[in-house]
Formats: sequence, structure tokens, C-alpha cells
Amino acid sequence: MATSGSLDEQGDWPVPSSTWIDKVLFLGTGTSGQVPAIHCVTKPDFGDCAACKDATLNPTGKNRRGCTAAAIVGRDAADKQDSTILIDCGKTFYSNAVVHFPRNGIRSIRAVLLTHAHADAILGLDDLRAWTMGGVIQRHVDIYLTQECMTVVEGMFPYLVDRSKSTGGGDVPTLRWHIIHQDAPFTIPASEGRKEVRVQPLPVLHGYVGRSSPFWCLGFRIDTFSYISDCHEIPSATLEHMRGSQAIVMDALKMDRHLSHFSFAQALSFFASFSPPPALGLLTDFTHRIEHCDTQELVDDWRYGMMAAQLEGKARQTKDVGEGGENKWS
Repeated sequence: MATSGSLDEQGDWPVPSSTWIDKVLFLGTGTSGQVPAIHCVTKPDFGDCAACKDATLNPTGKNRRGCTAAAIVGRDAADKQDSTILIDCGKTFYSNAVVHFPRNGIRSIRAVLLTHAHADAILGLDDLRAWTMGGVIQRHVDIYLTQECMTVVEGMFPYLVDRSKSTGGGDVPTLRWHIIHQDAPFTIPASEGRKEVRVQPLPVLHGYVGRSSPFWCLGFRIDTFSYISDCHEIPSATLEHMRGSQAIVMDALKMDRHLSHFSFAQALSFFASFSPPPALGLLTDFTHRIEHCDTQELVDDWRYGMMAAQLEGKARQTKDVGEGGENKWS
């Protein structure tokens, strides 16, 4: 049975049985709309929205959420902090990095992995200038993304791809672009004493283009850590790539079902029907209707209930297949 929990901006989790990853820092666990939501904070008494009220009154608390993103921190052969790989660079990246990088001894960014070309994943790319302008921290940042994502980035930020298209003073970030295929693993090469890092893309479905064509989004697996922030369906081939993961982060947008995201129940169904279960299961990408403490209590009740039912021999697998690819339990 997976140990499940919800995430917050202060989340700092060691990854079980990893050969390179030391810890994962969650820079954001909210949607593109973030928490608090403006339509709640401008209502009397926050429109009875507990998460938005707490996020406003307690801005360092667990209900304050920026756009979903993670920083994976690894260690080198000498067991010293090696480098940081960022997953997504969205609208709230810089404001969260300013807070959490110093607290965790992070300065440089070895690579950025982009999951998809939505605003909450790419609109912070321009802020990478703070790392590369004048080589103040590093000379460049490596970006790994699909061709589909690259096409959108180039249209939105032409000067990031072709510096000759910059205007004004021409002070833009120095980025190196690496096109990856959603079905092919790739490596972030060893350099300056850093270990080579192998990355397995995890293609998932995240809504549709128009009414019929699927919109593909990537999760990523590094070592025993798998991360999927945006999905409404996980193909069987992707589930196979996730087998053996000791820590899995899963999209859990809200309690109700959604066209392009797992609901809370679907995320729990994934952990209950994925085999072998990870040692650690975590939920992310919450709307403002998910209040942290109440949700954590709900997760704990579900987990302990499942464990008790299995120990007492009352849990039974049904004929229905869960989001994790195996039969559901009842």
C-alpha cells in the first residue's frame, strides 16, 4: 500500500532507494490559477473558501500554492550536493525560487525539463535571465522539451530561441534547447564532476486539442522517482515505465472529475491499483477548493482504512480496472 500525502510549497522529501536523487523540493503544488484565487479573496469572508482564506491570512502556510513545479536535487560521487534539475518553469517559478533556493542551498540549475506548453509550465522561462545574464551564476541553462512544446515556446518567446529577435537592450537568457521524444529515454550528460542522469519521459493524456485529438503531456522518471503533474489518463506503456518507482507524485486536481486532470478519487485509485506499490505516494496540482489539513485527514483515513481492511481480510479486488492498471479494491 502506498503511503500517500498531499503537498505544499514547503515540501522537502527524500526519495527512497534512489542512486542519485537526494531530495525533491516542491516549488509549487497549485494550478495555473494558484491559491488564493482572486474571486475568493475579493468576496466577503473569502466566499467561504477555507483554502483561500488561510492562504491569505497565512501566506507561508500550506494552502498558499504557486504553479506546480519541482526541483530535483542530486548528489555526486563524493556524496556532496551535485546539481538541481527543474521540472517546469511557470508563472510563479521566480517568486518561489527566491524563497526556496536559498533555504535549500540551491544556486545553479543544471537542466529544466518541460512537461507541456501550458502557461503554468513555461511562462517563467524568461526569468532564467537572472541565472545567465553576464554569467552571474552560470553561462547557460539546458532546456529539454518535445518538438510540440518547442513550437509553442518559439512562437511565444522568439527571442529566447533566436537572440537576433531580441529588442531593447537585448538582455535575454542564454538557453540551450534539446528536443526529446516522448517515448525515448535520454541522458543529461556528465560534466564538471557531475554524474550522468538518465531520464525516462512518461507520456500521459492531458485533455484534448479541439474535441477529439488527445493533448499529450509528459511526466518524468529519474531513478526511483516518477512525477506526473497533469493527466486524465495514463497509457499502459507509461505505467510499465513507472514500475519499480519507490516514490510517485500524482495529479489530483479536485474532488470532482475533470476533463484533463485526475480527480482526487482517481489519484487514490491509481495508488490502490498500481503494482508494485511505491513506498511513498504524493498528490499535487490542487485547486483552491482543496484545503490542505482537511485533505490530509481524508488521505490518512483512506490509507488506514485500506490497510485495516487488507489486514482483516475484508478487502477484495473487483473486476474493474483502476487508474494504476490493476483491479480496484473494495
